[in-house]
Amino acid sequence: MRVLIVDDDPGVRRLLQMIMERAGHEADLAGDGGEAWHRLTTASLPRLLILDRMLPDIDGADLVARIRADARTAHLPVLVLTAAAGTSGDLDDGVLTRVLPKPFDLDELRGLISALAG
Repeated sequence: MRVLIVDDDPGVRRLLQMIMERAGHEADLAGDGGEAWHRLTTASLPRLLILDRMLPDIDGADLVARIRADARTAHLPVLVLTAAAGTSGDLDDGVLTRVLPKPFDLDELRGLISALAG
């Protein structure tokens, strides 16, 4: 499975990439929302987007709204990782978009990835 990981923290990106690759998945990386949106709209879609909520250019919630509003990306599963879990619960629809607070538990992360990627 191919996953797009979007986080402005290079250490978090590398950690998530390592987790995904150890699980046998291919991980593409983006450092901000603009780069992620460009990849989502100009290349083949990944099976899952792992997205940091607080990005320097486009807020993660705004990017999720763009994704859901565009027919090309509307059905893309998104896992939002956030240090601001208290303000991000409204993003979690329990189906295509799930929210996981940072710091995250690896078993919970793996479980949500499996559930979203189906």
